[in-house]
Amino acid sequence: MIRFLNHIWNSISDAGTRSSQNARERNGIILLNRAWLILTLIQVPCFFQHILNGFWLSAIMTAGYIAGLALIHVFVRLGHVNAGKIWAIIVINLNTTLMAVFFGEQTHLIDFLMLTALLPLYFFEIKNRMLIFWGILASILPTIIYHSITPYIKSFALPLDAQLTIYHTTNWVKQFCLVTLLYLIYNKNAAYEKEVSEKEGDLTGQKKLYERILDQIPIDIVTYNSDLSFTYVNSSAVKNANTRQWMIGKKNNDFFKACEMDPSSGAERERIIYEALGRKTPVEREETLFTKNNTVKHVMNGVSPVYDKNGEELLSLICYSVDITHIKEAEKKLKEYAIELERKNDDMHHFVNATSHDLKSPLRNIASHLQLLERKNLNRLDADSLELIEHTVKSVKHLNRLIGDIYQYSVADRNDKPLEKTDMNETLEHTLREMSETIAERNAEVRCNILPALKVAETHMGMLFANLIGNAIKYNTSSQPRITVNCEITNEEYIFSVADNGIGIAPEYRKQIFEIFQRLHTSAEYTGTGVGLAICSKIAENYGGKIWVESEPGQGSVFYFTFSKNIADPERNNDHHISGNQKFAIAS
Repeated sequence: MIRFLNHIWNSISDAGTRSSQNARERNGIILLNRAWLILTLIQVPCFFQHILNGFWLSAIMTAGYIAGLALIHVFVRLGHVNAGKIWAIIVINLNTTLMAVFFGEQTHLIDFLMLTALLPLYFFEIKNRMLIFWGILASILPTIIYHSITPYIKSFALPLDAQLTIYHTTNWVKQFCLVTLLYLIYNKNAAYEKEVSEKEGDLTGQKKLYERILDQIPIDIVTYNSDLSFTYVNSSAVKNANTRQWMIGKKNNDFFKACEMDPSSGAERERIIYEALGRKTPVEREETLFTKNNTVKHVMNGVSPVYDKNGEELLSLICYSVDITHIKEAEKKLKEYAIELERKNDDMHHFVNATSHDLKSPLRNIASHLQLLERKNLNRLDADSLELIEHTVKSVKHLNRLIGDIYQYSVADRNDKPLEKTDMNETLEHTLREMSETIAERNAEVRCNILPALKVAETHMGMLFANLIGNAIKYNTSSQPRITVNCEITNEEYIFSVADNGIGIAPEYRKQIFEIFQRLHTSAEYTGTGVGLAICSKIAENYGGKIWVESEPGQGSVFYFTFSKNIADPERNNDHHISGNQKFAIAS
């Protein structure tokens, strides 16, 4: 039986609750349902007692009261909780006032309104102060009005003996209602107190967890209140736990004095704090400290003020300090290494330049002497000797080209002049003029769309065009090699392309050809040193780009190279056209 009644109690209490509601909303509905049930259970025996005593008007009004309470439950089930609460107060107050008027002063039914004044404290949360105020006022005001008009409404009252009978009949109800309401209010407050206590426990646990996390971070972290007194200090900032505890409530100057540190450091810290407060934004500053051991310590101090959602009231001030002494020392060493590396690069450049010059001169002499020896002794040397001399001269010339290409490779990422705006159209035109003999000899045709102007070294661009166009002509067996130079502009980079109708490249060799000294053909088939494309790759990478090829054997090749906009600093020039009498055409 008890289990059955408990099931009914819980079913009625949960009526109108939904899974989408939060815990507080569901709790408010449960409280209202319980109040409705208790008030209804109180009025039902009153209804039957009025019938037994023959007070039919009282029984009818009580029945209306019960019907009004039932309507409250309907509101709740429909999801109109606040409307149900307001309706409950209206129904109780109206019914109580009418019964007090029609039954007489000696029934003391008007005292029920004072009990009704407690209902808003049970129905509404403290944050709904206006609803509580109007709910209480709706009970007190009819009470005052009733006592003011009592002498004028005695004609509506029942006989005195009937009034006394109703008084004795309802007096226990009044006392029971008072005890019930006080219990419900106490139970509600106890539930809220438990909820607050649990949340405080959760907040305390979260606070301790965050403090443990902050203690594990290798950064000095402290927080201040609006008075600029310490509210938290992590273990990285101060190792000693007793000192950290002592610091709470103290100010920066107190701490610096206690640690016998330079007072100017405390003033600097205060200055950064006030700067952040003045700006209402985070501030970072580098600071140099001199410890009591007379050692230098470099730190990065940061201050971040935290305001309320309106950005007016300062809630907290978070300060952090990162020891960057090792970074400063590393930067100093890095600068020293950079200077030393630059010096060695200069030495290497001079060495390569001198070596290239010194090697080329005797090689030219060797080739000249061999050719001179061949001409003087042409009738004396046999065929094998002449062939040996020819191979030797070719090898010397190949070695001479190789030395030149290695030198070009060594300076491909070096530019002794400041980068200036380079018109790629003019650079291409100049390159084609230098290659005019080769172009005319192979009857080649070069087409070019309008190219942009970039902030790059003109010599590097000349190397790129010379190697790519030269390869497009060299590795081409058609009667008229055709080369097209183009540039596509995106948001991040400039994509240049050099397309040809040459012999093409197998997919497995597309990466290999950009490595230095890597060749796909022998010198007998095609002359070359295997350095040209490596130079192109080095230049593209130097400008934040890359180079690649798309090709199939016998289908020609398209070489792409890119320049990053962040490095090239481009400026488009749409009016420039290449001109000249070389055998190439321009596609506009």
